[in-house]
Amino acid sequence: MKSILIFLILFSQLCLSQKVDDYFKILEQNGEEPIGFVNKKLNQFDLILFDDAIHSAVEPFDFYAELLESNKNNIDFIFFEIIGINLQPYLDTFFESPIKDKNLLLKVFQNDFTGFGLRYETYYELLSIIWDINQTLPDKDKIKVVGVDQPIYWESIHTREGYDIFQKSLVARDYFMYKMILGYMSKLKKDKKGIFLTNTRHAYKHIKDLEGNLHWNCGTFFNQWHPTKTYSIRIHNAMLSIEANITKQEKVSTEGLEKYNVNWVKMDNGLWDEAFEINDNKPVAISLADNIFGNTQYIGNLMLNVEENQRMYDAYDALIFLKPLDNLYFSSKMDFIYTRTFKKELKRRIRILYRDNMEAFLSENKAMTLEEFVENFSRFQPKTKNNLIID
Repeated sequence: MKSILIFLILFSQLCLSQKVDDYFKILEQNGEEPIGFVNKKLNQFDLILFDDAIHSAVEPFDFYAELLESNKNNIDFIFFEIIGINLQPYLDTFFESPIKDKNLLLKVFQNDFTGFGLRYETYYELLSIIWDINQTLPDKDKIKVVGVDQPIYWESIHTREGYDIFQKSLVARDYFMYKMILGYMSKLKKDKKGIFLTNTRHAYKHIKDLEGNLHWNCGTFFNQWHPTKTYSIRIHNAMLSIEANITKQEKVSTEGLEKYNVNWVKMDNGLWDEAFEINDNKPVAISLADNIFGNTQYIGNLMLNVEENQRMYDAYDALIFLKPLDNLYFSSKMDFIYTRTFKKELKRRIRILYRDNMEAFLSENKAMTLEEFVENFSRFQPKTKNNLIID
């Protein structure tokens, strides 16, 4: 019996080693330098959808900046998922200003879905870089930055019930963003080029549910109705794994993740990352079509309701690896958006959101009073290591 167990262990190790070799061969044979890869795809497709994996991730934004510097004459639009259409006038004012003034963006960063403010400094840094690039371009070639998300009007929300109604309105969020992008790009009929900076649940292209029906999201609308015009790319990071439903929670988020048991995992039990390491952790981009990467079983936020045979190529067209998982970072968090007026508004929003469990909210955040929480929360926070994966 012992000899059989040893044999099975050795055989399993041999199979895993062979699989890592298969992944590495694809990187070696088909891998391309990421910036060149995306620029080539922009020549072939009109809209590239980027899944940053985690909005707070630093590395995708460094990559976007490098991409824009390399191709500033060929990108007409940059679409942002988490900026509502009601904030467009503030974006326009910032980019039309002859002086770069981040205070012109206060409303953009103060009015997000959470109510606490969009604090990731990576977003401001990218907008700042785009402003710099636009100064070097003639008016007809300037990059247009567009918020395409549904609007939230915090000034009209006075009760928790009002916020819950807003949450219900998000049922059509993906179609809304699809229509906004399509409108700006003249229905993809005028050879305009754009990139959509979004997240996992808006970038999938062809994931099916248990009944064989498509999970419709923004990426799916584009893939189904404009298949030769758009291309979806995942930027490698920890992968969200949904294991099971859990009991009802008091907290409610835009993502809806409080409804699930959430874990962060490595793809194929870490075999992807082993292959990247064998490849010297060089930045690399690969198509997911017809290879072992694309054939990896789908993992993601929809996995409680997907067909059994769904693979990563059903979710994305391509993959970009920038850095190993243990060398990734979360963005620093800005403090300049927390003006005296906004701190007062933030307290109002928190009282609405946590009306029935304020004591628990303050306890969880180690604050005695709401004023103490706001002062602590609004301080600048430097970037931190991405610790989603703990070996």
